[in-house]
Amino acid sequence: MNMLVLKKRIIKVLKKRIAFFFVNNVFYGTFPSFWPIKRNLLNWAGMEIGSGAKIVGPVRITGDLKVGENTWISTGFTVHGNGSVIIGSHCDIGPDVTFLTGSHKLGSHERRAGVGLSFRIIINDGIWIGGRSTFVGDIEIGKGCMIGASSLVNKSCSDDLLIAGIPAKIVKKL
Repeated sequence: MNMLVLKKRIIKVLKKRIAFFFVNNVFYGTFPSFWPIKRNLLNWAGMEIGSGAKIVGPVRITGDLKVGENTWISTGFTVHGNGSVIIGSHCDIGPDVTFLTGSHKLGSHERRAGVGLSFRIIINDGIWIGGRSTFVGDIEIGKGCMIGASSLVNKSCSDDLLIAGIPAKIVKKL
């Protein structure tokens, strides 16, 4: 790795750590004057946070994140892994929602976690996600869906559905 690439990587990591420190320890909560500050900090750190988005904090994000306009992200929001999460506009995300954007291929007997994988999770516009839900793998959730609290979502679904459970299944068409 040459010095220029290393320097850019170090700057990116430092920006994220500084932004997360302020979002999680200084500007956390629901004070209206904090919303634009948190959006600006996260955008500065390399994420794409749309206008009017409200992120309560604390958050933990190791992958890439893009959030549309006027989306609410509650406390305890987490993106684990090196993949990406794309969240549309006008979404509401409850507390302690987790996106797992990495995993491994099945390895040998000596070590079952084989070659690493990165996933992309897409949450389209107008979705409501209940608290403590978890999203796993390469999946896309259709527009206008509702995800029941504490659901494990591991498959894509089409528009306007209520899905819930472990694993999540279609409960009804909305």
